[in-house]
Amino acid sequence: MADVDIVIEICGSAGDGTISSGEILSRFMSSQGFEIMSFDSYPSEIRGFGKCVAHSRISNKKVLSPGKYTDILIALNNAHAISQLHTLRETGIVIFDNKPPNYLEEDQSIAGWIEPGMISYGIPLLNLSQKASGSARGRNMVALGALAAIFGIDGEQMKSAIHARYAKKNKVVIDSNINSFAEGFTWAQQHVTKVDSYTFGHSKPKPSKEKKAIINGNQAVAQAAIDSGLHLYAGYPITPATKIMEIVSRELPKKGGVMVQTEDEISAIGHVIGAGYAGKRAMTATSGPGFCLMSELANLAVMAEVPAVLVNSQRGGPSTGLPTRNEQSDLNIALFGGSGDSPRIVLAPTSVNECYTCTTLAFYLAEKYQTLVIILLDFFLSNSIRNITTPVPPKANQLNSNVAPTKTALKDYKRYKLTKNGISPRAIPGTPGGMCISTGLEHSEHGHPRYDRNTHPAMTEKRFNKIQGALSEAPKPRWVGPKKNVDIGVIAWGSTAGSAHEAVLNARKEGINVAFMSTVILSPFPVKEIKKFSEACSRILVPELNYTGQFANVLSPHLSRSIERLNMVTGLPISAEDILEKIRDMAR
Repeated sequence: MADVDIVIEICGSAGDGTISSGEILSRFMSSQGFEIMSFDSYPSEIRGFGKCVAHSRISNKKVLSPGKYTDILIALNNAHAISQLHTLRETGIVIFDNKPPNYLEEDQSIAGWIEPGMISYGIPLLNLSQKASGSARGRNMVALGALAAIFGIDGEQMKSAIHARYAKKNKVVIDSNINSFAEGFTWAQQHVTKVDSYTFGHSKPKPSKEKKAIINGNQAVAQAAIDSGLHLYAGYPITPATKIMEIVSRELPKKGGVMVQTEDEISAIGHVIGAGYAGKRAMTATSGPGFCLMSELANLAVMAEVPAVLVNSQRGGPSTGLPTRNEQSDLNIALFGGSGDSPRIVLAPTSVNECYTCTTLAFYLAEKYQTLVIILLDFFLSNSIRNITTPVPPKANQLNSNVAPTKTALKDYKRYKLTKNGISPRAIPGTPGGMCISTGLEHSEHGHPRYDRNTHPAMTEKRFNKIQGALSEAPKPRWVGPKKNVDIGVIAWGSTAGSAHEAVLNARKEGINVAFMSTVILSPFPVKEIKKFSEACSRILVPELNYTGQFANVLSPHLSRSIERLNMVTGLPISAEDILEKIRDMAR
């Protein structure tokens, strides 16, 4: 079976059905046994008419990154597609409307921008859509039909996938979409002379015996939270985290839980801390601007030792910034955002699958270590659709990890008792003998406010020491490649880890002596493993999506090597190609 690794982009304006057609394509190709990774870009405005791009990488081998360059570009809007041509390979393919409704000057039609070496297939998208559905709304389905016919995708099976996608709609909607797809498929079969070598027809993988889930990071987080015994979700809508709240609002009440849409993010984290104090598992999800608002009350969870799970799906820039663009620039506030010395547990998934496992782990750790746990996603991870092995729900021991006081301890209950591991017995309100004082003030073991010279050092040390136990319960940093005498070591975190991993694998194929490490747990920091990796490498490269190299700054004090940085703030994920080029430069 020949290798297939094709990146397809559908580019249009909001309202063209760009994102929905990309989703149909990705889900269908997954059902055919292909690995998929899709990523959508869309305008920040709630009802804008800006540029939308559905980006899908489809392969019959393992996919670790979305891919930088496009092999096939489908143009539903000329102006937007022209601006997207910079991503198309020099030998790429363009599918466009060769009979637009109005005359276009040469520089306004994408056909006038086709470079030598590129291949173009002109399809009368609008005409066929009007024939099939009586409107222009089916152009996206016509384009999918043409794509299927030209590149060897089973048309009848894809019709079934379209029917399933719109099954809950009226029959006229279902029929118009299927008819539009059929018109594009038939027309392309009859009129297009194929001159490229791309095809899916002869490289279909064998069906996987594993049950697959086709989900994005937000869906994985929401499902994991519900599977982990979430009782209360409190949140305020904010891109790119809103989908978590939408799913929870639909599914959590079925499990007897409660979803509260609060008036703002401050209220949301207040609800979470209140529920956590009462002994219920609770969570909120937000993005950078909301996270800033939550920082004061999040700090209360640290001081009062209340379990709280906070998901921050990062967007670009400070303030409102870039709501629908990708960045990894909230690491500093996640690690250090709070007055005083404010230790907390921070987890950063590197894949959609880890969005699930990190969320289940977060609830377990928050309850056991009685503290704030932050999960750092980003726009890409939140929205990237993957076909992953169906996640395994948490085990029974993960669903109740509270360290409760013994009957003896309740005779003189010390809520903040100084223990060897720093974890104090936590009585749920209503427990006989478990009454205590709990505030944001520094306090004695009984919870009474104390300002003397001995209490604060002891309690500060307690709060820092107790979370060190999380290192033994979180996944160990992943090390790929040789374990000694390495020329270049690449260390990455969050969504950038997939691209870094792929870049290292490709660099090794080129004969470059390089290794890769990524870590899910960022606080407490896995110093031992990171130091061991750095000592095995002559040079260290840290790629990340922020301007100042926030992760590199955290790493630097623990490394015996200087760090080369690859910092990007384009609003898009760092590609494996970008990292590979940097590795090549370092190896020269």
